[in-house]
Amino acid sequence: MLQQTQVSRVMIKYAEFLERFPTIHDVARAKPSRVMEAWEGLGYYARARNLHRLAREVTSGNRATNGRLPADPKTLRSLPGIGAYTAGAVASFAYERRAALVDTNVARVLKRAFAPKVQFKTAKGQRIVWGIAESILPRTGRATWTHNQALMELGALICTARVARCEECPVRAYCLSGPAKHSQRRAP
Repeated sequence: MLQQTQVSRVMIKYAEFLERFPTIHDVARAKPSRVMEAWEGLGYYARARNLHRLAREVTSGNRATNGRLPADPKTLRSLPGIGAYTAGAVASFAYERRAALVDTNVARVLKRAFAPKVQFKTAKGQRIVWGIAESILPRTGRATWTHNQALMELGALICTARVARCEECPVRAYCLSGPAKHSQRRAP
């Protein structure tokens, strides 16, 4: 629900959605029109259609999932509507698996800190940023959960699109874009 939708709009809808469909089995048993109706006002209705298809696939008995989302990012990506970011987020946050995730905020942090010249909007740039995200993952899933959450928060609160608050950044000493690096470059 949060994909390209403001948190304030999702908060009410999320609670209503869970009240109507408390389990993935409830979503799967529902008619597609009921899921769409519950999604009304959030936009991007393909997300609701994909959620319904995913619920049906996971609960169909044809998969070795026992009615649960898989923990493996690669398996998650095979489900309707699950891309690289969602697969990494589910694996990391729900199952504490060692999995990278790159959303807009994480991409900005990684680009600024490690690859300031990379153009993230290109396919090559995305591969580079995802490679960085995977290369800096901690060794354990539990630590990865914290690491991924911290990267997202850093991009949302400190290393923002409009203002990079470098003086507040906990990684400023290592950042290739921060003021410390700029002043080092200017020094004789």
